[in-house]
Amino acid sequence: MNKTWASGAIELLKHAVGHINLNTAFDKRIAFISTDNAVEIMVKIYLSLPKQFFGDERPSKKEIDDCNNSFTNYLSLLVKCADKKLIGFDPGDIEHYHRIRNTLYHDGTGLSVDQEYLNAYFVLAKLLLKRLFNVDFQEHHEKVSLEKLIVNWNHIEEYLTEISERRLVDKDTDKWAEEFSEGLITMNLIEDINNLRQLRNKMVHSKSIDNLELREALQKSKLVLQELKKQVENNREAIKDRNFFYEPSISDIKGKLTLNKFYGPPTFGATPDIDMIEQVWILNLDKTINVHQHDHNPEEGINSTQYNIDRIQLAPGKHNIDFKKYQNKIITVKGMFWGEHTGHHFTPVLMSVIDVLA
Repeated sequence: MNKTWASGAIELLKHAVGHINLNTAFDKRIAFISTDNAVEIMVKIYLSLPKQFFGDERPSKKEIDDCNNSFTNYLSLLVKCADKKLIGFDPGDIEHYHRIRNTLYHDGTGLSVDQEYLNAYFVLAKLLLKRLFNVDFQEHHEKVSLEKLIVNWNHIEEYLTEISERRLVDKDTDKWAEEFSEGLITMNLIEDINNLRQLRNKMVHSKSIDNLELREALQKSKLVLQELKKQVENNREAIKDRNFFYEPSISDIKGKLTLNKFYGPPTFGATPDIDMIEQVWILNLDKTINVHQHDHNPEEGINSTQYNIDRIQLAPGKHNIDFKKYQNKIITVKGMFWGEHTGHHFTPVLMSVIDVLA
């Protein structure tokens, strides 16, 4: 049978599942009402199915109209026309639970429903879905807890750290976007992660937790984690080649070597007419990189972490490299990174070159 006929009932049962394990009077009440609504829709939809699903036992339009929107009458008509599908079902059980639903619906404020009744009616609804529409409903009773949200967030942080080599939970939104603007993960995912971070912080620091809000946050965390994992795995090689560390670590980077002119002393560009011109070797990178401080270095030091670096000023240092023969060529340079700290440094990150691999 086409599953479309049962789509409304399936949605209602899914809604019931979302409340079953939240363990409050309100959630049990909503779950029970949704289950009953699913049963009522199943009965009405089945009675209105085309003739090929019934054969000669299909109810007439007059019989359906005579039900006068009475659930009891619809149920009686279903038993008459589809008794073979209802073997083992006692219509009285369904009517009993339907009366409980009416009480909850009309006088529900402050009322709850016994968990055993809820479980029993939900099982009946699933069986009825199978018998009438041949659809197996697979619910997933995942226990919602703040612990699961925290665990998922920690996994998200692990993937983010793989990209940036630092924790991001306390960073501001603008810095976030800047650090991941190179397409390693999408801006939509960045926004989702940022929203989830705010939800996570709200839950962790709240004196009381709204269970429905927690369920939504947990579901969001699963979706974000799934998408982040996929994007990181697709870009793992690019991520690996993007993160470097300052001295004493030795790094290899690739780019085009050019000789560039900059304003030097006395004002380094503030008064160009009197400033000297300095010529420096610049390696224009194939792709942007991040250069990270070592854990033992203070964030305020000259070697502070820099992101999305696309140009590196080269210093030959004691190795006395002859850069002229590599001018305007694509080369790979081996050396140690360090941060700018004088007016003669024209890029945020520089490199003391040890060797050139043309």
